[in-house]
Amino acid sequence: MKYGHKINLQILNYDQKGRGFGEIEIVPGEIRPVTVPFSAKGDLLETTFIKREYGTKICKLDKVIEASPDRIQAPCPHAGVCGGCLWQHLNYQAQLQEKMRGITELFTRLELQDKIQKIIPAEQALGYRNRMDFAIGWNGELGLKEYGSWNRYVDINECLLLPSGVADVLQTVREWMKKHDLQPWDAKFHSGDIRYVVIRDGHGTGQRMVAIIVFDQSRIQEIAKDDLKHSLRSAGGITHLLIGQQNLPADLSFAQTYETVFGQDFLSEKINGLTYLIHPNSFFQTNSSMAAQLQTIVLKAIKAAQPASSSKSKSKEGSRLLDLYCGLGFFGLAAAKAYPELEVHGFELDEQAIKLASQNAEINQVGDRCHFFSGKAENLSWQNLEPDTIILDPPRSGLHPRVLNALLEDTSKQQASSIVYVSCNYHRLEQELPQFLKHYSVESIQPLDLFPQTPHVEVVVTMRRTLRTSRLPML
Repeated sequence: MKYGHKINLQILNYDQKGRGFGEIEIVPGEIRPVTVPFSAKGDLLETTFIKREYGTKICKLDKVIEASPDRIQAPCPHAGVCGGCLWQHLNYQAQLQEKMRGITELFTRLELQDKIQKIIPAEQALGYRNRMDFAIGWNGELGLKEYGSWNRYVDINECLLLPSGVADVLQTVREWMKKHDLQPWDAKFHSGDIRYVVIRDGHGTGQRMVAIIVFDQSRIQEIAKDDLKHSLRSAGGITHLLIGQQNLPADLSFAQTYETVFGQDFLSEKINGLTYLIHPNSFFQTNSSMAAQLQTIVLKAIKAAQPASSSKSKSKEGSRLLDLYCGLGFFGLAAAKAYPELEVHGFELDEQAIKLASQNAEINQVGDRCHFFSGKAENLSWQNLEPDTIILDPPRSGLHPRVLNALLEDTSKQQASSIVYVSCNYHRLEQELPQFLKHYSVESIQPLDLFPQTPHVEVVVTMRRTLRTSRLPML
């Protein structure tokens, strides 16, 4: 098959990345999969072969010949090109069904299908995100990157995943760049001035932070700062404006240093009655309303573990919680607030996040029982804590092998009574769970849709330590 070859394709299902795929006969008797982004199961499409990706043929959708019953008119005019949403063309029930199908298939392979709970749908299918990083394209575009591309950009006015008011911010920045002769960043040649516009919202506080990420902060003169300050304040709704410098050539939307033009250095957010200060570089759950539900589920799992925890012979009062990859203390602080007998030890790579976690503990009046430490989880500085319960909330790449081995060593003091694993990549979790099942039994698998319009889904797996040797399924 040559590039540019036209193919009519029936979409049979979705791959792990949420792209529809069909099958074609390359030569008689040889069937190969063909993947089409922005397609729907049941579509009959006219497509064009554009590239190969790790042995998979990728086609571009040219025309919908017969639409799937799941297909709808996407509300965003950039859907089908922009990399922000892969599933806006699917009705929301179809999105939930597909997420449940993927989860059920995966955990059935591990013989855990009876532990799966019904997916908790998002409270909002649009306008739910509290952060978006808008890239500056070399040709002056301000928006998001095209799907599957690192150097092609979609110039947008409004992003439907964020609350209203984005258009005013983006247009203000465009006009400001032109007025002050500030050049767009060229990611290929590593030249230019303005790299990203990051918008972060506190849905529970009404705050909005705008951070302009630049290559060289000295290029932004005081008159330009004052002009942007006045323009954004006039637009309304902006409570914080920061300008950050990132002079590394890598494509990064966070800064090495920040200057606060107006407002505070940190955004404030409220979740379930707790206040969190958020540094512009720090990770925080991007769906505030669903983060509240996620937090509640984790707290219930911790509470269920307490009777078993209290039976362990320890010369200390209460029980101990180890919060690995704790970030700003999102789960640990909530646990300390809900359960006064709990002592929390949190570990996180982001040093700035750890400083704020300690500050957040004081703000929420649990500082005496919360202790936070910065460093790589794989350094194992937490190894001798002897926790009763462990929360694991790793990045999409999952647990470092050293962390996994340390948690599950037969002689390890880390053999906690219960583990609550919060995963944003259940495909990676599938690779790790068989090792956990040698020491733990799975009590519950709870999916939550924190990411509508995308294939991503959050999964909370609650495990309890067992003395018997688990018999693993044949994979």
